[in-house]
Amino acid sequence: MSRPRFLIGPAKLLFYIRMVIHVFLHYLMRLLKCELGPTAFVLLLKRLILFLNAVRHNKVVEVDGKYKFQLYMPAYPTPAFWESIEKFIRPDPGPLTVVFSMTKACGYKCPHCYQRNDTGADLDIELLKKTARQMQEVGVTMFDIEGGEPLLMFNRLIELLKAFDNKRELWVNTTGHTLTPEKVQKLKEAGLFGVMISLHSIDEKEYDKFTGFPGSFGIAREAVRQFVDAGIVVAINCCPSAEMVADGTVERIFELTKQWNCSYIQVIHGKSAGAWLGKDDEMIKADASIRKLNQIHLDYNLLSQYRDHPAPAVQVFEENEQHFGCTSGGIDRFYIGANGDVQPCEFLNVSFGNVNEEDFLTIFKRMREYFKEPGCRWLCSREAHTIYETMQENKLTATPLPWKYTKDLLKKWDYGRKTPLYRKMGIYKNQ
Repeated sequence: MSRPRFLIGPAKLLFYIRMVIHVFLHYLMRLLKCELGPTAFVLLLKRLILFLNAVRHNKVVEVDGKYKFQLYMPAYPTPAFWESIEKFIRPDPGPLTVVFSMTKACGYKCPHCYQRNDTGADLDIELLKKTARQMQEVGVTMFDIEGGEPLLMFNRLIELLKAFDNKRELWVNTTGHTLTPEKVQKLKEAGLFGVMISLHSIDEKEYDKFTGFPGSFGIAREAVRQFVDAGIVVAINCCPSAEMVADGTVERIFELTKQWNCSYIQVIHGKSAGAWLGKDDEMIKADASIRKLNQIHLDYNLLSQYRDHPAPAVQVFEENEQHFGCTSGGIDRFYIGANGDVQPCEFLNVSFGNVNEEDFLTIFKRMREYFKEPGCRWLCSREAHTIYETMQENKLTATPLPWKYTKDLLKKWDYGRKTPLYRKMGIYKNQ
């Protein structure tokens, strides 16, 4: 069993010193070999320090000698980490992360599913793998592969995992449904680094009711155990309501998943997308909930009494104006649906094109023309109503919104002011 180890305080500081020295020496050698210019060398170090300062509140998670200091930054010192560091040299680093749906097949009926209204057949496996290779070309280093439920199409999942080179960190988003020890072993052999498993309640009956699948809580618990035993990093996805934030449910999930030896808890506020498209985003209006979630991120990352709890990755904290803002649209992350639609993120039900009809690289370039710099406005929360209204006006029932409607809608969106962090880093300027 490979239990996670968490570094805070002096242990975390020593880790950062060691890592920065390693990066410095690595690129100093390239400088001395004339493989890197002095200006690029200085810029890389400046940008790395600014990035580390932005994640200074996070505890460091160590599993099997690999260290993660931010959920969506590949672990040090893996090949995916070094491939990601290369981005600090370029004025337009390109996306770090993609959420990549490989199938819509799923036995669960979660009420908040952002794919609920998606239509069309799953991509042909060869096109799926070609698209994966093209995403590597544009610089994606962390792939979050999801469904539906990927385990229901297990052979397809394994074939996809084997299509990546060794410079990527591979995750699978799963419920654990149909998992077996044999599947865990095959996933590990195919290069799987981590899994994300949803847990929105600590009450078994309540959770089973939420998913619409009897026994789903027990399935999730057993999946966590199997993955932890195999040395695969486990992150729990939690989507709490404002009521759950207020009544302490989030803290109780931290206590439970500490017992399960999980490494991360990603707290995602509910979005008006998919099955919830047209529904008000209650969290964006609940200042008290946002303040408490921000405090949870700080407390469980920094305080000694929470040292051994899973590291929180709270979206409302990491995406605020003082940190990364909204980096969707291929700036840092984007989404591809199971039928091939390319979207800014999984919570924005608009399409820039479909890889069945156009080459991915063409679609990606188009998307980046609209998403040139990170902004401080959460489009998934602030603009979802315009997607819903466009669908209503045009009597559309399927998501995402096709490109012919998307291109007109985007002209009306307010992206907010540019995220200060990236301005300081000197990237995405004039791109």
